[in-house]
Amino acid sequence: MEPMEADERLVPLSFRDMTYACRVLTPPHRYGTEPLILIGGALQDMRSWPRLERRLTAHTPVVLLDLPGTGSAGDLAASAGFEVLAEAVLHALDQLALDHVNVLGASYGAPIAYRLAQSHPDRVSRLLLAGATPRVGPRLTAVVRQGLALVGSAESSPADEAARRDYARNVVDMLVNRATRHRVVQGPAVARLLERQLMRTSQSAALRYAACHERLLDTDLYPSGGIDGVPALVFTGEHDCASSPEENRAVATTIAGCDLLLIRDADHMAHLEREAEYADLVTRFLRDQPVRDLPYCVTGPGERPGRGPGR
Repeated sequence: MEPMEADERLVPLSFRDMTYACRVLTPPHRYGTEPLILIGGALQDMRSWPRLERRLTAHTPVVLLDLPGTGSAGDLAASAGFEVLAEAVLHALDQLALDHVNVLGASYGAPIAYRLAQSHPDRVSRLLLAGATPRVGPRLTAVVRQGLALVGSAESSPADEAARRDYARNVVDMLVNRATRHRVVQGPAVARLLERQLMRTSQSAALRYAACHERLLDTDLYPSGGIDGVPALVFTGEHDCASSPEENRAVATTIAGCDLLLIRDADHMAHLEREAEYADLVTRFLRDQPVRDLPYCVTGPGERPGRGPGR
């Protein structure tokens, strides 16, 4: 039976001198789990997850954010780091009167979710990080710098089509691993979708994407000190080359009792390539159900069966 549509509420937000917004999706029937806060990637906004949100709201309320610098939100100062964005998420929780939440941070959203759980573990019931890396690697850094050079400044004219297409294909080759695309479910289709999206990006949107990506460069993305006392799961696609299984593993080791899982036949864009499995994994974790030995997952590199809280 098809899930019923969730009730949608748009909430404008302001914090310090920043304006932003969120969508609150409430299922028609109440469920016994805390709302899920979904913090997406640098190329995403609060409307970028339509198929996944439909699956998730069959089981839990979902809050999606346009944080400063993304989507419909106002700009974010170049000097502002992930700490400011984590504070903006916390402010949203306060405004929504949400004392306890589950948090899923994907890609660019993972360092934000991590900081929220680290600084306010009493507010985060469960933490999921998808596509996490301690530091952006040299190949992705080169692609980001290509994008920064391409967009220039607000006064720059848009680059020619050939240059934009070359950049778009380089981005896509990182997000949908070119070397293993033939083994990734829906890999070629997702690659075409992303390339079309990037080619249609306006100059103003490209500048915002570039600002988000620049925030990732030449820095450790996760603060020292780790996380303790928050049930956590780190996961990505087994063929992810934007944040490799080893890099995800490095993040997982900073969280006490954290499991690492890899979705089979998927990469960094697992939420598009294996949407049903992605949603099932998230839902199982939110319900405190076992996530080991799922047919669509493998354990990560260096992972020992039975490690973690026995989920």
